[in-house]
Amino acid sequence: MLRFLTFGAIALLLLLRLARTRFGSRLLGIPQRVLEIVFLVALLLAGVLAVVFEQWILLIVVVVLLVITGVEELKRRAAKRAKPTPRRSTTGFPRR
Repeated sequence: MLRFLTFGAIALLLLLRLARTRFGSRLLGIPQRVLEIVFLVALLLAGVLAVVFEQWILLIVVVVLLVITGVEELKRRAAKRAKPTPRRSTTGFPRR
């Protein structure tokens, strides 16, 4: 029985991972940031339950998904930082 719950938790985590995309958030009608928070909470909960019930396969999946999410967030922040911001004129007149 515990094996089925483990595979169900893995499937649920993968579905939440897919729902975090723009298409998934539009399809569900939920903001993408909310889906990201739900995904991280589900990862945390699944990780704790995997340790408690000694389900190492589930724990490995949780760690892999957590690492992938961390790498994506670092890339997103680096892209924001590298994006140049347009310069504004302090006088209110457009620059030439």
